[in-house]
Amino acid sequence: MTNFHFRLQRVLEFRQTQFQLAESEFQHAAAKVRSLQAQQAALIARKWETRRTIASLPQVKGGHLAPLPGWYQWTVRAADQLSALEREATADLQKRRQAMVEAHRQVRLLEKLRDKRRGEWQAAFDRELEELAADSTNSRFSRAWFPESRLHD
Repeated sequence: MTNFHFRLQRVLEFRQTQFQLAESEFQHAAAKVRSLQAQQAALIARKWETRRTIASLPQVKGGHLAPLPGWYQWTVRAADQLSALEREATADLQKRRQAMVEAHRQVRLLEKLRDKRRGEWQAAFDRELEELAADSTNSRFSRAWFPESRLHD
């Protein structure tokens, strides 16, 4: 009776490492997308805060309004740039998601193969154990009922 040994164990471990790496890269890409979205939200919030601050001034002078057109143009350019970066990051995230799903699929295939082989090994082990038990029972039965057979041994 031999112990179970999965011949592809090292391949399975390598695939699991690849999956962990792919998962880590996916998490990093997701964090990048969330960061860009947070930057966009912060920019929108600053834009609204500026509008609210100007609107709440008791007296608005030309000096207060002079830098606003340039600042609003900058916010539009910054928002466009953040949107472009978010689109790129989202595309990268999808690519990494696909890589992670594929790596997980490969791990699951090997795990299923290992489980199938372990089941086959267990069934063979159980059969062998039953045969040994039956042989042992038969030999005890034979010696108990036919003591004269010991004379011929």
